[in-house]
Amino acid sequence: MWFLAIFLLLTLVLPGFAQKKPSQFTCVSCHPYELDEKHKLPCTRCHQGKSPAQNQKEAHHGLIRHPASPENYQKTCGTCHPKEIKKLSQSPHLTLKNMINGVLTAFGLKPVSSIAELPSPQKIKTKEDLVIDLLRRRCLRCHLYYQGDDYEETKRGLGCAACHLYFAQGEMKTHEFLKTPPDRLCLHCHYGNKVGFDYYGMFEHDYPYQFRSPLIDGELPPRPWGVEFHEMSKDVHLKNGMPCMACHTGEELMAGGKRPSCLSCHKLSEKDYYHRREVLAKARCSACHARFSFQDEGTYLMLQEDPDWDDWIEFYVQGSSEIEKLIATYYLKGEAKALMLDKISSKLRPGVWFKGFDSRRFEEIPLGFDENGKVSVMRPVLDLHLSYVDAYDEVVFDDLTPDKTKVYRAYSPHTIGRADYFRTQKVLKMIYENRYPKPKGHR
Repeated sequence: MWFLAIFLLLTLVLPGFAQKKPSQFTCVSCHPYELDEKHKLPCTRCHQGKSPAQNQKEAHHGLIRHPASPENYQKTCGTCHPKEIKKLSQSPHLTLKNMINGVLTAFGLKPVSSIAELPSPQKIKTKEDLVIDLLRRRCLRCHLYYQGDDYEETKRGLGCAACHLYFAQGEMKTHEFLKTPPDRLCLHCHYGNKVGFDYYGMFEHDYPYQFRSPLIDGELPPRPWGVEFHEMSKDVHLKNGMPCMACHTGEELMAGGKRPSCLSCHKLSEKDYYHRREVLAKARCSACHARFSFQDEGTYLMLQEDPDWDDWIEFYVQGSSEIEKLIATYYLKGEAKALMLDKISSKLRPGVWFKGFDSRRFEEIPLGFDENGKVSVMRPVLDLHLSYVDAYDEVVFDDLTPDKTKVYRAYSPHTIGRADYFRTQKVLKMIYENRYPKPKGHR
């Protein structure tokens, strides 16, 4: 029988291969992706390279791997969508200037207009070097210049592709461009104790092993976002079927347009004392209606150039796949190189930023006034403590903290539900005792 099989191979199969010339192989021969109707263009239109080609080397000559990235989107996406690219270039979603400048100014440093303006310190000599290195290598892992951590639900595209190409289980699932990103893509950046995660009723666990989830059938639970989390009450809007984009429009996200207002949808009666015009003018809705908030107090960040890895094994879950891999490498091989990636330049530099917390709580919801004088939920987002130990085990900076008056910042938890009566009384007291004379008939 074996000689019959050889005969069939020689007479039927091999001639078919011989008839196909190498130059007939195209991009889809190896990358069988289909585009949506509006983007049915040749692959080389955006990715360059050559198709058809005789081999991979020829096909990939001059290839642009990430045409939608910030350094490329002007000449790719921008040829058809110039207005959108122009708007995006000034959007806080791209520049991250609000987030970056919050940290810089809290430490008394000069603000920047965009993430691209952040200097790249080669060595840590000053307070400014330390703070900027923290931003570039530890904090800013969710931006359009970086593909995200190596977890199932944090990997994403670059630039425009971060929102408009569908990623799941750590890979791109389709090359069809999405006009409206699903919530799953929003959570590729808005995970952990950040707005977005709370919309889905999730609160991140602390890092030490003792605080992690109990075993399920002898195994720790999966961590699609790299962290474990408490399951809390979901936002009432999500319960009613509203995705993120139901309120947050493309004009807001891509062009820094006007943020959504609760009153755009909720027409409240003046007969309701708690919804009187002067109350709504001086309090955010979430001040009364938030069910829980993120209260991570005492965020300790330590840069070590020659870490004692044994000290960090029980803090294996760091919310960073990069650090997890280093700790795992040490645990398995007995050594690991203390190098960490610059998330903007993609260059490795000495030292690893470890993270821990004094406490992580959600029970109490502190109130204060935002920049417009409105009563708001506050969170200690800038309660940062920075330290740096160099390669010679010398403590260069110890517990560097920002201006204490800037530690708490106003924000709107996406945990909306029925109002808390006792907190509502606090809100009214803050409004009328601090801003207005007490109205008649109110106690």
